[in-house]
Amino acid sequence: MTALPPVDALPSRIRQHPHHLEIASAYNLCRDLELRIQHDEAASGKKTEKEMIYCRILGYLFHHFPALNIMPFVREIVTINGQRQDLLRLGECYYNFFVRLFKANEGSTPVTSSYPSRRSFDRLADMIENMLQEAPQSPQTAKKRALVRDGFQCAVTKIYDWKSILNNKELEMKVMSEAGRTGSTHCTHIFPESTDANITAGSDEARYATSLWAILDRFGYSALREEFNGSNINRLENVVTLEPSLHSFFDSLQVWFTETEEPNRYKLEATHDIFLVQRPKYATFSTPNPQRLPLPSPTYLAIHAACAKVAHFSGAGEYIRKILRRMEDTRVLAEDGGSAELLHMAMLS
Repeated sequence: MTALPPVDALPSRIRQHPHHLEIASAYNLCRDLELRIQHDEAASGKKTEKEMIYCRILGYLFHHFPALNIMPFVREIVTINGQRQDLLRLGECYYNFFVRLFKANEGSTPVTSSYPSRRSFDRLADMIENMLQEAPQSPQTAKKRALVRDGFQCAVTKIYDWKSILNNKELEMKVMSEAGRTGSTHCTHIFPESTDANITAGSDEARYATSLWAILDRFGYSALREEFNGSNINRLENVVTLEPSLHSFFDSLQVWFTETEEPNRYKLEATHDIFLVQRPKYATFSTPNPQRLPLPSPTYLAIHAACAKVAHFSGAGEYIRKILRRMEDTRVLAEDGGSAELLHMAMLS
């Protein structure tokens, strides 16, 4: 958990905003709350970790969320006017969103390649055409199309998908000539599949989707709701081919892609440097056909990166992971209420 930076450290897009003074005032309300929490903890000696997380989530949203329109969020904070409990309740709403986001990804089953054991195609072009046959969008279809777009390899490490190789002689010869590495790959969704608007009302997935759209609406992204209607969650702009460990790190918001000045080139960043060891510092996404096989959306990747950064710097990410680990190790909730936090997490999931 990292203390909120001073107001003059807000990003340039905030400092240059027409309403920058109002935004700065709202941000300072978060910093004032942070100081009050620190003072109360020092005076009472009681831990206030959850309150500090709620406060810092609000503060770091100013720094990292790529808002199309930040003013609804700003005015929500200004309207609260520094009322401690009201600000903390707002921060708790965002915290609960992160809980559901972590749980949504934790329970997902990655889509891997599924091909017959015998080689079906000798020519790579024939296999590609077969994989691009028009079909309803589904996780399986998205996996196949993403593989074609990403060159049958992890878009970052360039590890070739071994099942695709066994399915095509020409691809096998290409990998052999390059002395390429082979392994498993997963179809990784940027926005989780539980974002799908056509999910059962009242379900866990519906509660997650509702909280997601409420937050995106606050930052000017209400139009994204239409982009993810029904099976559109499996659109190519929302998926990328990654090898299993990167898939896991990306899903758990421990690795993210930060946009650079060069189009479709991203810097790989992480909560801990160990996740980046022996991995490329940058990844450049490319496609053989931009119309038929569009690249991952910079907007979707930017929102994912923002969620990862806010969760990391506020301390919410590590706190939630700690609770999830305890939930894995605890099957029976303590009757004395000692596992109340686990029960709360279970209720949110």
